[in-house]
Amino acid sequence: MMTLPDRRMFLRMGSMAACTAVLLPPGACLAQSARAGMPIICAHRGWRDPSRFENTLDEMRHTLRAGPFMLEIDLTSDADGMIFLLHDRNIDRVTTGHGPLATLDDTAVRALRMKNSQGKVRGRVTSYREVVRWVAREPTARLMLDIKDVAPADALAPVRQAGLSGRVVVLTFARDVAHAAFAADPDVLVSVLITRPADIGLYATMAAGRRFATYIPQHADPALFHAAHDAGAVVITDLLGPGALADAMTPEAGARWAHGLPIDILVTNTPIRLRAAFRSSLRASG
Repeated sequence: MMTLPDRRMFLRMGSMAACTAVLLPPGACLAQSARAGMPIICAHRGWRDPSRFENTLDEMRHTLRAGPFMLEIDLTSDADGMIFLLHDRNIDRVTTGHGPLATLDDTAVRALRMKNSQGKVRGRVTSYREVVRWVAREPTARLMLDIKDVAPADALAPVRQAGLSGRVVVLTFARDVAHAAFAADPDVLVSVLITRPADIGLYATMAAGRRFATYIPQHADPALFHAAHDAGAVVITDLLGPGALADAMTPEAGARWAHGLPIDILVTNTPIRLRAAFRSSLRASG
């Protein structure tokens, strides 16, 4: 498990260039900086706000330039086993197609066009391979992978081959998936779902001395956040509301709520507005 000094170094990293395997624990490059009490802000579905096109490389480029923010993306496989960025099993909501992605071959998927919440059509479905290549060229880009039904080994093999393990966190929400993720890449940051204090010890045992992240639901007892923090884990949570397409609170309320908790990475649908709210709060308190 990450020691407290290592964890502080992980959170206070001033630049990606400063990361070296000799000086820092594996994956420490992931968090560029948690400056002046602000957690790392992660853009849910890679977008700047819900009016944009979710899970698309074009939008991720814009979001990174506006931040840089960590980028959360969803992975799904087609009938050929190719991995694409889509949240839903059915493609109707966000593409011009219909039905389950798993029934379409690679050619059919590449013929689809993406839709946003206003029904505007633009661009193709983004392949995971494209994203990995792009991240390899962008030193400030960091990914949070919601792998859905994609096997951890399949999701993490391209990451490891591209040398990006230190800039990726993979979300897991079940013990067997977490175990597979730990085995798939010894350097990637594996996030595990924590709903009770006993879960922290369980996953610490599974991690076998390796540092890991804890994903704690926003409505959990504050004591659970502190317990994970005190155990040396990276603490992740979100501001997402029901359906996850909008936040459960305003950016201002989110910044106030997060201020009193040891949160290292905070997922939101409005990363630009949340950053502004944190900065305003910090100026007011300073």
